[in-house]
Amino acid sequence: MKTHRIAQISLSAAFVAALLLTRQTPMSAQNPANRFVGPLSSQPLALTSDNQFLISANPDNDTVTFFDLRNDRNRKIAEVPVGDEPNGVAFSADGRRAYVANTISGTVSVLNINLANGAISRNAIQIGAGTEPYSLVMSPNGTKLYVANTRSNSISVINTSTNTVSKVITGVGLEPRGLAITNDDDEDDTDETLYVTNFLSLPVAGKLDGADDSKEGIVYTIESLNDTVVGSAIKVNPLADTGFKATGDALARIAPKDPADPNNFTFTTGAYPNQLNNVAIKGGYAFLPNTGASPNGPVRFNVNT
Repeated sequence: MKTHRIAQISLSAAFVAALLLTRQTPMSAQNPANRFVGPLSSQPLALTSDNQFLISANPDNDTVTFFDLRNDRNRKIAEVPVGDEPNGVAFSADGRRAYVANTISGTVSVLNINLANGAISRNAIQIGAGTEPYSLVMSPNGTKLYVANTRSNSISVINTSTNTVSKVITGVGLEPRGLAITNDDDEDDTDETLYVTNFLSLPVAGKLDGADDSKEGIVYTIESLNDTVVGSAIKVNPLADTGFKATGDALARIAPKDPADPNNFTFTTGAYPNQLNNVAIKGGYAFLPNTGASPNGPVRFNVNT
């Protein structure tokens, strides 16, 4: 049974939780052909495996934009229409296809591309996904594409050789959102671990609703051999003390005192991780950017907690 240790770091308006991975993810000094280097995570931006080209999702315009980064050109190549509200993007390992998660359309667009000469297919293949596909992550060798379906609470696995859904993974909690996959730097995509965040935190049993420690973040792990969920969810605990003080306590019905007097800030403020929109793996840790929610205080909304 694998165990996971969790560390948390307070960062002004948000705090980042980091869970220690059970396996280190080495980085090779040179990028092999048709293989990504290092772990990958879901983003509205994606780089080709050689870091020469960039794709950006434009959800307000229902388009994606391609950029040429070679020799620091940073030049826009083209803006291409896709489905409704694209949010997640990914490249194939060989850089010949771009994948786009269209949240409102419920599809994944596949664009055939040759960015070196500017050729981009305008007639994208549409792969049916679950309800509101939001994020994508490609496996290190590009054999699988994982799609987080936020409203059907599932992960679609797309076989990139056929561009068809090979499996739908359930049991990943409510509103899966962020995706990240390990990379042990070999040619085998079946020995990796996929991390899946739930966007909203869940209540902690026995805690009073509205307390700063009343909820916890949720992360699931999936093994890539059979694409099945491993064990139970990893729970990301609340932060007991953010370092900020409040002048009162709403749950204890202690009215806030005059905030102009710094001596009145005497109540410890905690926070629980919420809105886990993404996850990124670095140096054996999975980092979870999120909003630190402190519903019980402080009363002022111009205080960073």
